[in-house]
Order: sequence, then structure tokens, then C-alpha cells
Amino acid sequence: MTVATPRYYLGLCAIARDETPFLREWVAYHYRIGFEKIYIYDNESPVPVRESVSEFYELGVCDTYTLRGEAMQNIAYNLCLRDHGHEFEWLAFFDLDEFLCLKYDTDARVLLRDYEAYSGLALQWDVFSSSGHIARPEGMVTLNYTQSLGYSYNGKCIVRPARVKMTVTAHHFLFHDGFAVNTKGEPALGAYSPVATDKACLNHYSYRSQRDFAQKLEKGDATYGANNPRRWEQFYAQAQSPVQERTDILPLAREVRSMLEAGSPAPRYDVNLCAVQGLALPELLAGMGRLLGLKQTELAEVLFALAYKSFSGNVEFLRLGIALCLNVHKTERALALARQWLARAPDENAYLACFECFLAAGDRKEAQRMGAYLAKLAKLMNNAALLERVQDLARRHGAPLEPEALGRYLI
Repeated sequence: MTVATPRYYLGLCAIARDETPFLREWVAYHYRIGFEKIYIYDNESPVPVRESVSEFYELGVCDTYTLRGEAMQNIAYNLCLRDHGHEFEWLAFFDLDEFLCLKYDTDARVLLRDYEAYSGLALQWDVFSSSGHIARPEGMVTLNYTQSLGYSYNGKCIVRPARVKMTVTAHHFLFHDGFAVNTKGEPALGAYSPVATDKACLNHYSYRSQRDFAQKLEKGDATYGANNPRRWEQFYAQAQSPVQERTDILPLAREVRSMLEAGSPAPRYDVNLCAVQGLALPELLAGMGRLLGLKQTELAEVLFALAYKSFSGNVEFLRLGIALCLNVHKTERALALARQWLARAPDENAYLACFECFLAAGDRKEAQRMGAYLAKLAKLMNNAALLERVQDLARRHGAPLEPEALGRYLI
């Protein structure tokens, strides 16, 4: 059976009931960070969701479906998987009070490239308090609520739809094969995994203002319907709990504010999965090279992420990816690519790439170890140029190799 090529790399599914004041910000924010298509199941909102996000609907970013009844969240998720799962490499399932907070990247597609060996990415909640607000403050949720109550073992998932059998709960899925992991690559058991928020988490604005919380109690729960597990006691408890200022999301949130104030969101990037998959390798490498030359590194990272599945076995593609990662100071990711190159084509150039990654990361011990090996290799090969390349890289990174340490290997 032929499997259709996904149209999008990353999509987002949600169910909404009477979230009118928050919809534009939520859609605009996730559009800004690389979600290419957003499906919202409108669960009898007094103001139709489509009207609230009309500019994104007209842009083709957002589409809506009407869904009637109580406790419809799992039904909405399974409908989206059935009807639209084939359109995506990755599909996220978030609520309207949850925002993906990126701590290492500025585009979620770049983040997800690190997890293509897995069936899903489990993102844990960073739960935010009401920040002392009684009435709803003017402006954006992401800018108004900055006091965190702490991280949770629970959260939501971004999954590979082709590997998903069904939604089990709003928080986890049953897979045909494989499993979901947290950002450190540790498996999620059901809805829970060890807390890992180094690269990303899900900001959960579960309280907002006191009046917003009252409305949330009144309208019921998307999973449990009238048997809403929320209670006023929870609101009073959080208001008295210790908090920590958490501002990771603010730079991107301010960009979204500018987008909303402009009133006409421009397309994020003139790039999509199908177009990238249609590129020959020379065209792709030339395009990435031009973007690097123009210092458009964010777009170059997206292009690399979208093309990775097709070209990850090519050494030149990996070499350019390493250069890109080093250019944006993502040395951990660069080293992972260098080791991938080393596994595919073990030669002195691959070892040099690893060496440069250690230097860029400031790991003098590993750089010394790798540099000494390369120096030994240069002597065995009678290759003075290789030794000079080693020394030149070390000088450029301000970490000249210690001659006495090298000498121990040159025997």
C-alpha cells in the first residue's frame, strides 16, 4: 500500500468552547512558532470560532468544525486523527490555555527534528497562577501571567499520526509502534514522564483571572463535561502558593503582539514540506547556503528540519547542518549531527567536525582527547595538512592544544 506524502510537517488540533477573548492570541502564537495548519473543533461557542480567527481562516492557517455535545475532547482528537492525521508528519493536541514554550529554538519544527526516531514528544506543563488578577487584564495572556507554580509530570503530546492507533486520554496516545518521550528522550509511561523542560514545555494558564476561572467552572470541562474536576478550593490554594517569575515565553509573545497589532498576519515562511521534498540535494544545499550568507538562520534551520528525513544519509547535508548549528551556538545538536556523520562515513573529516563541536562547546577535555587522536592520525598518514587544520581550529576557538598532551600520543 502506498502511503501518501504528508502535506504539512506540523499541525495543531484543539477543542474550544467559549474561548473568544483568547483565540486570536493562541492561534497567532502557534502560527508564529511554526504550526502550519490548525484545526479547532468548535464545541457550541456562542461566538463561532471561525469569526474569532477570521484573518487566519482567510490565510488558510486555521480551519474549524462544529461539534455538539458534552465531554467531546477525546472524540474531537480521534476525529482529527482519522480525518486529518495523514496530512501531517507531526500533530499536536493542546488546549486553548496551553502555549508551547520553546527554550532552545524559535520554531517548533526545528525542535521536533531531534525526535524523529520516536512516535511522540510529551511536553510537560509549567502551571501558571492567576498572578493576582481578579478581573481579566487587558492584553495578552502570555504577557500578563508570568508567575509559575512549578512544573508537572503531566502535560500534552505532539505525535506522529502515522504511528498513532487512538487517543487514550487528552494527555496520551496508543501507538502502533514506538512510544512518546520527554525532551530528554526518556519514555513517557501513560500520561507521565520524568520532568524535563530543558528545550520546551507547555505553559498552562489554567487559572487566568478569578473571573475567568469562574467562567471556566460554569461552562464545564471538555473531558469530563458537567463532572468538572475543578473547584474553587484550587483557585484559593494557588493564590496563596509560592510562585516563581518565568519569562521564557516573553520574546516570542512580544513578536505575536506586534503581529496582532498589525492586523494582517503575513505568511511565516515561503516553505512547506511538499516543496522541500521536491527539491534535489544541490538545490537544497544552495538554498541553505544562501540563507546562511544572508544571516537568515532561523529560516535555514526550518529548511534543514523539513529536509532532514529525505537527506539525513548525505554527508554534505550533515556537514551544512553542523555549520548551521554552530552558527547559532547549538553545539549539542551540532555534535549529534557530527556523530551521525561519523557513523555513516568514518574519516578524518568527520572526526574534525566532532573536534570543532567540542571546541565550540568549550569542552576542553574532550577537545584535547579528539585533537590528540587527530594528531596521531596525521602522523600515521604523513598528513601535515591535517595537523595544521587541527591546530587552526583550536586557535580559532581560543583553545590551542597543549603540546605535552599531544606528545603523549605521538609515539
